[in-house]
Amino acid sequence: MANKQMGGYGLSVSNVSGEEVKNSPIQSAQQKTRDLTSANPNGVTITKFSDSINKQLTEYLPMKKLELAELEKIKAKGSEAEGYSEAVDGINTIEKGLIQLNDDFEQAATTRQLLLNIEVEENYANSSTTEQLENFHNFANGTFAEQGQIIEDETGMPRLMYAGQLYSDIDTGGEYNFELENLVDEELSNTRKLAHGEGAIDINEYNNMVRPNLEKDLNKLVKNKDSRDAVKDYMYQNPELIEAFISNQTGKQITPEYKETPEYNKLYNLNKTNVNFSDGFVDTVLGMHDAEFKKREKTKSPLAQDLIAKYSK
Repeated sequence: MANKQMGGYGLSVSNVSGEEVKNSPIQSAQQKTRDLTSANPNGVTITKFSDSINKQLTEYLPMKKLELAELEKIKAKGSEAEGYSEAVDGINTIEKGLIQLNDDFEQAATTRQLLLNIEVEENYANSSTTEQLENFHNFANGTFAEQGQIIEDETGMPRLMYAGQLYSDIDTGGEYNFELENLVDEELSNTRKLAHGEGAIDINEYNNMVRPNLEKDLNKLVKNKDSRDAVKDYMYQNPELIEAFISNQTGKQITPEYKETPEYNKLYNLNKTNVNFSDGFVDTVLGMHDAEFKKREKTKSPLAQDLIAKYSK
């Protein structure tokens, strides 16, 4: 496959004592992706077919060509010939299958390019699980493509399979979405204008009109699953927030040493799937807006400051 890079993948390194230390699968996958992007600063050239797929196609396509030839012979005998309908159906199935397979190759290549773009732009969501992270890198760096298989399903439709499943079913996590963060910042900016700008309103008007509408909009914002995921993404994209949350869970100070412990890593990963970070989020954001009318100045990101305070209690 073009641009195949093996640097760091499945290899081992030595520690200062000279002992051999093997990388974890995730570390190896990450290193392979880094090596690939570093070696191609102007962009990675992604081909539709890996070497493995090319080899499989040299066997699969001639086989289908022979099947088509036999079916075409039956079809040529006319609609009254025995097996005519089956031959027509068989021809249609093979033709549809080849179209589907080509689409699989193209879509997989497109997905890989999108994932590489996320990697280069450093926009991958830190809230993704370890399995999603490993899948992300194995898809992006071409490992899955190198190991891809052409397998016909129960209907005879050939599909592109990665790691034993349909390529499009691979869960790679996602790109960090700044929409929630930008929306919260925008609303807060509007409130600051109402509190401190020209034509500022008094606190009663804020409490009776502005705040209820804001609360209603925020509750709508975190109601559905996608929005709850956005709150989780925000927590994990800002390390101080998830660290404050884990500190609250454990009652321990989050030191660099503690972050290397199994306990911290277990909670860091479990919280990605076991915690609804939307709980209390609306009240926290409303508190930020209230603070503007109480003229309390923030020295850092208000959302981050208030969330840290909430989760550090």
